[in-house]
Amino acid sequence: MPTIKINDVELSVNPGTLVLDACRTVGIDIPHYCYHPALTPVATCRMCLVEIKGQPKLATSCTTTVPPAPKDNPEAVVMEVFTNTPAVADARAGVMEFLLMNHPLDCPICDQAGECKLQDYSYHYGSGDSRMAEVKRRYRYEDLGAKIVIDKNRCIHCTRCVRFTKEISGGYELTVAQRGSRLEVTTYTGKSLDQNPYAGNVVDLCPVGALTSRDFRFRKRVWYLKNTPSISRHSALGNPIWIDHEGNEIHRFRPRPLEGKETTHFISDAERYAYVHYNRQGGTPAPLLKGTPASFDAIREAFQAAGPVAVIGQGTFGCDTAQRLGDLAASESLRYGSGDKTIPVVLPKYQTSEDGILNRRGFTERGYRFGALDELLGKVQKGEVKAVALLHDAAFTSAKEAELLGQILKAAAFSLAFEVEASDLGRAATAWLPITSYAEESDFIVNHEGELRRYQKALQAPKGVRTLPAWVKELAAVPATV
Repeated sequence: MPTIKINDVELSVNPGTLVLDACRTVGIDIPHYCYHPALTPVATCRMCLVEIKGQPKLATSCTTTVPPAPKDNPEAVVMEVFTNTPAVADARAGVMEFLLMNHPLDCPICDQAGECKLQDYSYHYGSGDSRMAEVKRRYRYEDLGAKIVIDKNRCIHCTRCVRFTKEISGGYELTVAQRGSRLEVTTYTGKSLDQNPYAGNVVDLCPVGALTSRDFRFRKRVWYLKNTPSISRHSALGNPIWIDHEGNEIHRFRPRPLEGKETTHFISDAERYAYVHYNRQGGTPAPLLKGTPASFDAIREAFQAAGPVAVIGQGTFGCDTAQRLGDLAASESLRYGSGDKTIPVVLPKYQTSEDGILNRRGFTERGYRFGALDELLGKVQKGEVKAVALLHDAAFTSAKEAELLGQILKAAAFSLAFEVEASDLGRAATAWLPITSYAEESDFIVNHEGELRRYQKALQAPKGVRTLPAWVKELAAVPATV
């Protein structure tokens, strides 16, 4: 591994490492707009300039790589980089002045305010004064469809969005037109971003307020939002995301890139807009027994008196939930898995499985058998199993599987359904208990690639709604006697 010096600090890196990435390893953040780790570097913004000893001009750190160590002297320093010289500071200030020359000063009304790289870098690297006295450039309005809003006046032409539609999503919807001062990001004739299933990522990629989401636009100022690390239940691999929430309400999902995992930089629009399913509507759900509100004690008494119990766990819940639900089964052989949703593969690099039951592996490791519900139906009909406990989410079950589950619940002497929101299947059970959604609890999954991914509690559950482990503990408890 070659040795380089960054501001007189020596470190060893792999040959071919970008200077920008090498600087990060020693805690030096190089400002940049056009660079993105999942996109081809193009060095268009010139914000990442650094000084390299022996080179006559400043170099772009996003395209300059570390050379291999010489074979005759492998311990030699192959490159000396300086990120804090007067020449570098002057270059960055010049870039900022050019970028702000035509940029509208509308930060108070811009939806990107609070997470805008132009704001941040202007404060850290720009000048407090402006020499621009001329009228600023203005572009015509263009409609990008129902998902994305574009304001070309704010665009700094980093081309991240253009490269995304070319290199990642493959739709080639966006392109760069014109030249010089009239340069603009636009669409090919007759195209919009509505047909792009990953279009929402251009909003995350845009370092300024040129591309914003119609769904989130003007809904909430970002500095009011709290960011909780979580996963997407609507991806086959449980993609890591941020849950942005405030006032016990989720306002958006965003990708949460993991170090060294390029495939975690982007999420599909189906995952992005799924947050609406986890904002509870209506009143507080109450336990039900035979279709009417009942006390938990009555449900527990009926459950404990029912007889041998089998459990059915849907593989979209967490591993701790799966383990605790399994404790209710009369034997380990009576743990059954459910869930048969599939997710079409659009980008094979970013989705290696079409199985929409993201924690199938975690449930299997805890003794749950998938594809064996017909066996359970036979045992219930023969009377070998008297009670069935079902953990269910209707969004991940097909009509065919729901019909089979309904037959099992109907044939059982006693059935208990655990759901976040009561479905037709849950209401058909003898008893029903409300459980927390994954946004209201902390747990983990093991995805199809064997990766353990955790998610944290973001919202407070309504009063009377508990996690499944809490319900199981109460169901197993011995009722107090007077």
